[in-house]
Amino acid sequence: MFQNPSGTKTLEQFVRPFRARTPEGWAPVDTTLVRDADGSLRPKVAPMKVRLSGGGTSPLASLERDGKTLALSWPRALPSPELDGATATYREVLPGVDLRVTADVDGFSQVLVVHNAQAAANPALREIKFATSGLAIKAGENGKTMAVDEAGNAVFESGTPTMWQTPPAARSAVEQKIEHHPMDLRVGDRELTVVPDAEMLTSPDTNFPLYIDPSYSGTQNRWVSVDSYSPNTEYWTTDRDTARVGLQTFSSPHGLHRSFFQVNTAPIAGAQVLNTWFAITLDHSGACAATPVDLYHTKGIEAGTKITWNTTTETSTDKKWWLTKLDSRSANANEGGGCTTTQPDFPMEFGSAALKTLVQNTANAKTGTLTFGLRAPNESSNSQWKKFFFNTARLVVEYNNKPRVPTNFTTVPPTPCGTAAAPVALNTASPTFSSIASDPDGDNVKGRLEVLDGDTVVHTQDTPLFRSGGAFSWSSVPAGVLPDNQPTKVYNYRARILDSLIAGPDSPRCYFTVDRTRPVPPTISSTDFPDNTPVRSVGELGTVTFSGTDTDIAGFRYGFQQDKTTMWVAANAQGSATVPITVWDDNSSRPLYVRAVDKAGNISPLSPSWTLTAQVRSVPGTAVRADTNGDRRADFAMLFDQGNGRTAAWNFLSTGSGFSSGYVGWDTDVSGGFPMYRIKSANGDFDGDGRSDIAVLREDPDRKVRLYLLRSDSNRFDAESEPAWTGDYRLSHLRITAGDFDADGDDDLAVFQGTAGAQTKLWVHRSSGGVFAAPVQQWDSGAGGLDINHLSPVAGDFDGDGDDDIAGFRGAPGALQTKLFMHVSDGSSFAAPVSQWDSAAFDRSKATFVTTNVNGDTAGKDEIVASYNRGGTSTQVQIFTSSGSAWSVAVGWESTAFDSLKSSLAAGDFNGDGRGDIASLYDTGNGQRQMYTFVSTGTAFADKRTDWQGAVADVADAVYIEPGRKYRLQPSHTEKCTGIPSGNVADGGPFQQQDCVASAAHQQFELDRIGSTPYFQIKTTAGKCLDIPSWKHEDNVAIGQWTCEPTGAPQANQQFRLDYVSGSGMDVVIQPRIVHSDKCVTVAGGGTATNTAITQVACSGAAHQRYILRIEP
Repeated sequence: MFQNPSGTKTLEQFVRPFRARTPEGWAPVDTTLVRDADGSLRPKVAPMKVRLSGGGTSPLASLERDGKTLALSWPRALPSPELDGATATYREVLPGVDLRVTADVDGFSQVLVVHNAQAAANPALREIKFATSGLAIKAGENGKTMAVDEAGNAVFESGTPTMWQTPPAARSAVEQKIEHHPMDLRVGDRELTVVPDAEMLTSPDTNFPLYIDPSYSGTQNRWVSVDSYSPNTEYWTTDRDTARVGLQTFSSPHGLHRSFFQVNTAPIAGAQVLNTWFAITLDHSGACAATPVDLYHTKGIEAGTKITWNTTTETSTDKKWWLTKLDSRSANANEGGGCTTTQPDFPMEFGSAALKTLVQNTANAKTGTLTFGLRAPNESSNSQWKKFFFNTARLVVEYNNKPRVPTNFTTVPPTPCGTAAAPVALNTASPTFSSIASDPDGDNVKGRLEVLDGDTVVHTQDTPLFRSGGAFSWSSVPAGVLPDNQPTKVYNYRARILDSLIAGPDSPRCYFTVDRTRPVPPTISSTDFPDNTPVRSVGELGTVTFSGTDTDIAGFRYGFQQDKTTMWVAANAQGSATVPITVWDDNSSRPLYVRAVDKAGNISPLSPSWTLTAQVRSVPGTAVRADTNGDRRADFAMLFDQGNGRTAAWNFLSTGSGFSSGYVGWDTDVSGGFPMYRIKSANGDFDGDGRSDIAVLREDPDRKVRLYLLRSDSNRFDAESEPAWTGDYRLSHLRITAGDFDADGDDDLAVFQGTAGAQTKLWVHRSSGGVFAAPVQQWDSGAGGLDINHLSPVAGDFDGDGDDDIAGFRGAPGALQTKLFMHVSDGSSFAAPVSQWDSAAFDRSKATFVTTNVNGDTAGKDEIVASYNRGGTSTQVQIFTSSGSAWSVAVGWESTAFDSLKSSLAAGDFNGDGRGDIASLYDTGNGQRQMYTFVSTGTAFADKRTDWQGAVADVADAVYIEPGRKYRLQPSHTEKCTGIPSGNVADGGPFQQQDCVASAAHQQFELDRIGSTPYFQIKTTAGKCLDIPSWKHEDNVAIGQWTCEPTGAPQANQQFRLDYVSGSGMDVVIQPRIVHSDKCVTVAGGGTATNTAITQVACSGAAHQRYILRIEP
């Protein structure tokens, strides 16, 4: 394949490969056998991996293509072979019988040479068995076989096995034909059995040596000749020295010849064919003057199809073999001495409109192969007799592939692709778009954006030319193209990629409106909480309804202060929403404010204040665990990542018979937000007011971990402005749980901190009224005692003494085993952990653990509930019950249609019957969730009940990059830094591993996301970009800095994808991939020294290809 200066490509698809890739580059095919270090034989240069035995019990011959292997073995140990070019001869594999194996460019042939009648009488030759391994063997017609993959596709194939005798000496050797006799072949279980013709073996008229030949080769590119002399004979493995055409009467036997050539057209599938011709070199002609030969399109010479003179001369409509005449050309190359001079070989080329049409149709159909036939126009005259060099036959195609459909095409920031019936509303009349371009030929391309009113293009914008594979952005749509005062007017946008010759297909149209009009303030109504009129009592759940008057309301923001409407609830199709409200005794009268938000994100002015009041009372009953609003029923509250560096607390309040609509009770918002991987959280009533709060440990850029308390006020979570504690935990090696460990009514926080050497310590932050004390160490596993990565802790009162204890499920590294260790609390400290349960086969990493009093016993003893994934969508809920010194396990629920790994699990007494239930917020995809409740029966759980469904929008980037912030990239195998040498601002400045220097600008990088794509430019302190020079694709190319290409015309050799590997907090580990080569950013050789170069190398997952991504304070 060749790249042309015009931007097109030329494919020369030979019937037989003549070049092959080697570690040093492309080289001519050379099938001469050489010995490898392991003693096996291989061709020097071949496009397919062919291995022959060097002797002994290894397979006689094996083939490998695309990782798929076929091996044939002789039933006895083989002698060391004699080598002659491409042939290995194994002497005396049976008495008087040699085995001759010849390597070919795409397979091998094997021939048993039977030297005499005594050898032929050996019973071992009546059935010759070959053991097979690798691909399955499938029998075809006429003794042919195919080696097929799991999908049934033929990978290798054999012709019909034949045997033949040495021709009588009286016959002329010139053009002498050998009569081949087909043999039976049986396919068994990992065995091939060849059955020679017994008559030939035993006939006194047989001339020895006698030859027995089964062979294998690759599929797709093949050729074969047929002749009228042996009209039922196939020549897949014999008489293949030349391709013959026409009537041969110059020597006996006389006969007609035709030849077929099949080429692989997969490389041009879907391409635009610009020019094409079929080429082959004439070796010899019967006449001295030029005579014609015709090129035809024929039926395929496919695996399993019998190709003989008789089968290829059918002329009936349904069996017609010669389909279309494509061209006729004349030439001569007589080398027999009958002309004035010996004529040289003649390269012939066939080209026509019919041939181009055929090749274009084949490319369009993506059929994979195309077969041609050569025959003489006049098969009654030997003047058109010709011989061709079969290995020169080739189809030449100049072609161009269309660029692919743009990917990741969307607005910046991203929005869904709207339909004509449901367009997406944008709140800007000057949107910006981004995408990723890809061209199969790797051409220079440009991206074209079109904005349309119906089918009329109202705006077109092209990027400059850039290399295929990169992400790019268009400039904002200019002012005046889109109106900002017609919110019901529907537009659409699309994009395509163009190379220098042709445009690729359009992206699907996305429909949108431009809506910059604020909605009007919503109305508030409630029968539970009429404006300033008490109906419900303190601590009693009620509802309030918000109603928008606009037709495109997406939801409502609400709160209890005019400047703090931070709660959010989605609107229904009618533009209204009903939210749960509980008034508490410390706020028995409070104002409620609400704003409507339309689908474009426009926010209304505040509604008039609505006063919530409740009848004063003491809330009856005792507080229960996980009760967010204090009504003595457990609720479901959990933090979720909202994407774009935003985290929110979703709250689902129990109604007793189900759950209210989910709403956001706390939100970091986009400005000043943080992603979930920077925090660990635990729920508990930390201030003892009967309402469950959320404790959050957050790791910040200064690598300090800060403890924040989100206090529940029955409706929302209020975040305190200052942390409750600041310290030196490492979030990536930390597990937390919460419980009332001292029975004072305020839940406390337990932190298991892992350190190097598989050591873990238990620290406890005790709370008094929501004020956390400094952590006190309660236990130390000692070095090698416990790897934090194999621990899942939960807290509960497992012995019924009023003090919550801690149960730790510990996995066994490398084994399917889990043990439960108990840390029993005496109210002031924890006892050393004691093993109380050992699984037979339980994988802790596939389980989620929660605690609740499942059976509702009066002692208040908690059970542990595990939602356990047993593979795929098979889930079992297991209930762990303590006897005081041991644990029993019972199945509480199971299903084969529930994937527990998609479930966020919570537990509590949701219906107020005294027994602990469980609830699952189940991920159904695209940010959608369903709330399932499993009600406790006392000993098990009833089947799941759907209580809510809606969008939680927890679709987050695996790695969130804060715009405008500086980052360090620290190789994970050394934790050194990377950088450009200090003061180097020149193009080509090397990217290196360096010793870390605090606040060093040359070790800090800005990671600029390209539009809404997943690709980034990594910018140095010099304002340049990390760059792979000259678009090189090979391994070990050094990375340096270079002037950044503009975002409208980016280059993929300056773009990186940041693949998440592991970690959390400030220890997030990524593997950066270079977009143009799909190789990884690698510390050369895994080196640890300062100034080690950083290069691109094929990705392997090695530690020196992974980097800790740390934000600068």
